Amino acid sequence: MTMLSELQFTEARKQFSTLYDSVFNSFNPTIVNRKQTEQVALLRVDLLKMVLVDYKLNPEIINEDDGSITLALDSLEIYANDSTLDLAANNLVEDLKVYSQDYMDRSQLFLQAPNRKSHFPYVLKVLLCDNDEEILALLGL
Repeated sequence: MTMLSELQFTEARKQFSTLYDSVFNSFNPTIVNRKQTEQVALLRVDLLKMVLVDYKLNPEIINEDDGSITLALDSLEIYANDSTLDLAANNLVEDLKVYSQDYMDRSQLFLQAPNRKSHFPYVLKVLLCDNDEEILALLGL
């Protein structure tokens, strides 16, 4: 069975250019080990986006009695309401950006919280977007 390439931290540091070329040009994800228990994975961003493709952000569109629109993103417990779908969508994008940044700023807390740990792939997916239009596209809006 073939395993992922692994390097010790000291070797990875010494050979960083070669390591980078292997990960990027040869599409070889690599594990870097430090001490006995610390591991990080190096992976091309386009491959990371591919890995995350099945994590969908599909908000439910709710037409409220007052004529407003609510977008309910139950998977992240984020909701946006406004007078039109476009305004609600823009609010949802802003809320997603704020939540994703807050999640990363306090990741040690969120990744230990049972009700927030599973949000990580979605947050990462949002943070990998270059602009609001890409986030809207993730939402299917």
